[in-house]
Amino acid sequence: MNSSACICLTRWPRLHIVIEGVRYEVVPAEADTPTSALFRARCAGCGAEYTYPFRMVIPHAPAA
Repeated sequence: MNSSACICLTRWPRLHIVIEGVRYEVVPAEADTPTSALFRARCAGCGAEYTYPFRMVIPHAPAA
């Protein structure tokens, strides 16, 4: 589904973007980021386009 309104029970449960075939997890942000200025995020559940600012989630490295 490509509508602009999320139809999941919990709105926007998880967001992602696809850059050159690689899927990245993103989260809402208060202001635009370089990534949100260039790409559009989508709801991982229903595929709706998320048109608000977001930032990429940086995975944590395992503790030593």
